[in-house]
Amino acid sequence: MNELERAGNGFDGHALSKPKTLTSLEVYDQYGAMAYGIILQILPQVHLAQEVLVSVFSSPQLQSCNSYPFTFAACVIKLARAKAVEAKRKLTALAPAGAEYAQGDATPQSIFDLAFRQGFTPEEVAGKLNISKTEVLRSFHEFFKSYRNA
Repeated sequence: MNELERAGNGFDGHALSKPKTLTSLEVYDQYGAMAYGIILQILPQVHLAQEVLVSVFSSPQLQSCNSYPFTFAACVIKLARAKAVEAKRKLTALAPAGAEYAQGDATPQSIFDLAFRQGFTPEEVAGKLNISKTEVLRSFHEFFKSYRNA
């Protein structure tokens, strides 16, 4: 039973109880594809994404997901994204992209891409696009709203 099925059976008390401690291989079997998809969104180079995937599932931080206050999947998502953003920053430090961002490119999609896929904070996104942090946060809201309605 996966995380969504477990959450959907909320009426059954033992269905939402803490899962047993999973081995790294079991975690990889259940969440590997999801983590790989997240990593590829941030780091589209396949060979680098595979290296990050290995680092996610060999990380000692993965065992802390057993005591994570939310679902195990949320912990894996957070860890995969953190490792991918870290690898992306190291990669861009070696070969900076030097891309300047035009103020006209401040669409909700591009703002989300800068924050999620490039790993910039809302303050950094605002600085790059010469817009306010409030506009960045409003764009996040608009992006999620349009994504839900799509």
